[in-house]
Amino acid sequence: MIVPSFRLYHFAVKLVWRCMLLVTLVFWAGVSGVYYVVHGVPVWREYGWWLLLMVAGTYFLFMDVKLMLIIMRHEEKKKWKRHRLKNKFEEE
Repeated sequence: MIVPSFRLYHFAVKLVWRCMLLVTLVFWAGVSGVYYVVHGVPVWREYGWWLLLMVAGTYFLFMDVKLMLIIMRHEEKKKWKRHRLKNKFEEE
C-alpha cells in the first residue's frame, strides 16, 4: 500500500483541483444535455438536490483517481532513481 507524504498529497491537490473541477463540470454538462434530449426534462428538475450530491461525488471520484495516478507515478520514479543510483555505484 502506498502511503504518500502530506507534502506530496498537498502539492498534488493544489496541482489538479481546477482541472478536475472542469472535467467534472464538462462531464455533467454532457450528461444533462443527453438527459434533456432523451427525456425532454432538465435533469435538475428530476433529481433535485440529489444532483448536487452526484456532482460532488463525481468530482471526488475523479480527483481520487488523478491523485492516485500522480502518487503512483512519483513512487515509480523514486524506484527507478534508486535503481539507477545502485547500478552506478556497482559499476565503479
